[in-house]
Amino acid sequence: MLVVAWTASRPSGPDQKGNAMRRLVVLSVWLWGLLALTGTGCNSTSSAPAGTGGATSAGGTDTGALTGASTAIAGSISIGGTSSAGGTATGGIISIGGTVSVGGTSTILASSKTGGTPTPGGATSTGGTPVIGGTVSIGGTVSVGGTVSVGGTVSVGGTTKSGGTVSVGGSTKAGSTVSTGGTVSTGGVATGGTKAGSTVSTGGTVSTGGVATGGATGAAGTSGTCQPATCNSHKWACWKMPNPTGSGLPNPASYTVANGIVHDNVTCLDWQQVESSTSYTNADAISYCASLALGGYNDWRAPTRVETESIIDWTRSPAIDAAFTAVSGFHKTGSDWILTIRQAGAGKTCGAAAADPDAGTTAGPGTCAWAFNFGDGIVSNALAGTSASRIRCVRGNGTGEAFDAPAVAPTNQYTAIDADQVQDNYTGLVWQRTGNSSGLISWDQAVTYCSSLTLGGQTWRLPSVRELATLVDEAQVAPAINRTMFPSTQYGARSNNWYWASHAQRGSTTAWWGLNFDDGFTGFNAGATSTDWNYWTVAWAKCVR
Repeated sequence: MLVVAWTASRPSGPDQKGNAMRRLVVLSVWLWGLLALTGTGCNSTSSAPAGTGGATSAGGTDTGALTGASTAIAGSISIGGTSSAGGTATGGIISIGGTVSVGGTSTILASSKTGGTPTPGGATSTGGTPVIGGTVSIGGTVSVGGTVSVGGTVSVGGTTKSGGTVSVGGSTKAGSTVSTGGTVSTGGVATGGTKAGSTVSTGGTVSTGGVATGGATGAAGTSGTCQPATCNSHKWACWKMPNPTGSGLPNPASYTVANGIVHDNVTCLDWQQVESSTSYTNADAISYCASLALGGYNDWRAPTRVETESIIDWTRSPAIDAAFTAVSGFHKTGSDWILTIRQAGAGKTCGAAAADPDAGTTAGPGTCAWAFNFGDGIVSNALAGTSASRIRCVRGNGTGEAFDAPAVAPTNQYTAIDADQVQDNYTGLVWQRTGNSSGLISWDQAVTYCSSLTLGGQTWRLPSVRELATLVDEAQVAPAINRTMFPSTQYGARSNNWYWASHAQRGSTTAWWGLNFDDGFTGFNAGATSTDWNYWTVAWAKCVR
C-alpha cells in the first residue's frame, strides 16, 4: 500500500514558495497512487465488478463492463434487484443503486461521486404513466416504466386445454330473436398454475434476448401500490385498463396471489382465485358473492362487465391469466343489460319464461345480463339470467351501481382536447373522436391507418379489445357510447359496423377481435355467413394513444 504523508500547515518564511512546490509534487504522487489502487484511469476500459442481488432472466449476457467509457473512481455498477437479461450494455457511466423493475417501483440512483451520496431519480407508478423525477440518461436514453421489448413470448402457468368454439352474444333488438350461434364448450382446466397462499408477480413483459446498447433495461418485477378507484361506479373503468402480459401493449397485467385472493396491481381489485364450483342463476350468483367469506374479507360482490373484461386474456385458453384457476364456459357478471333493467324492447322478452296458456301466465319479464365466456373471451349481453353459470367474485374500489341499476358515468370523465381528440381522465387513454373517419377497412388497413395517423403530432395505434370496452356506456344502446364526445359512432348487429381491435383470435391468422357499439358486445369475425352474429369482412377503426 502506498502511503504519502501530507502536512496541512500553511508554509511560512523564506522557503514558502519552495515548500508549496514540494507539496504539489507529493500530492500528485498521492493521487497517482490512488488511481493505481482503484485500477481505473482516464482511458480505463474496465469497471468495478457488477453486483447482482437478484435473479438474471435468460436471453442474453448481463455484464457489468462498460466498454469505452470513463469510470468514476472507486465506483461500481450495482444492481440490487432483478437484472435485465437484454444483453451487453455499452456506453456511459451507470450507477443503479436500487431495484429496477417494470410495473413496480423503479429507483435509480445518480452517478456516485467519490465521497458523495447518490440521490434518487424518481419512481415509476404502478400500471400507469411513469413518474420519473427527470430524464435519467444511462449511456443513452432508457425508458423506465414503459413497454419492455419482448424477444419472445413469456408464458406463465401450466398446460391449458382448448376452450373450443363459443359463439353466444350479439345484440338483441325489439322484435328480434336471441340466437346462440354455437355450442358452449367447457374446455379444460389449466394445470400447473399458482397454488393459494403463494405469490405471483407478473409485473409486465420480460425482456428476453437482444443486446441493450447505451444502458441496461430493467426486467419485470413486483408491481408497486395501485390507487383504489373512488368514482362511485363499478360499471365504468375508473382505473387504467391492464392488457395481457406479452401483448406488447401499455399497462401489462400484474397480479399478487395470497390466501386464495388474486390482487390486481393495476386496477386495485381483489379477485376470488378459484371461481364458484357451482353454477348459479343471476339472483343466486349475487347471493353467493354477498355471503362469501374469503381471506378475512366478507365484502365480496358480483363483478361488472368492465371489471370482468379487465382479466380477460385473449392470448390464452381458457382466456384468463395463470394466476387464476381457469374454467371455460360462461361466467356471470354483476351487470344487467340496460333493456332488461328498463324492460323495454327486446329486454322484455330476452331470457324470459315462455307464456303458459294453461297456467294463465304470459311471457316475461326479460332477464338477460352481461356474461363472459372464458373459453375464448367474448362478452355477450344476451345470456338469460335464469340460466346457470359459474361466477368469480370481486371486491374493492369503493361503492358502485347495483346489479339492476343503470351505469352512472363518473364525474369529469372526459376532456375534449380538440375537435379530433378526447381524453378519458380515468384510464388516461386519448381517443380519436370521430367514429367513421377511417371508412370501412380491413384489419391490416386499420393497423396502418392508426399507425399513420398524425393527429396532434402524436403516435397512434389500434386499441386492444379491453381498451375499446372502456368506452362502452351500459346505460345506452345503439350506440352504447357517449355520443357527445364520440360523434358518428357506427353500430349494428349482423353488419360490418364493428370496430377493429389490435389482436387476432388466439391461434388464428384470419379472424381478428372487434367490438360492436350496438350494445358493447365483443367477438372475432369467424362467422361463416351474413346471418351469423360475428360475421363481418371490413370494419371501422377508432385509434388510441
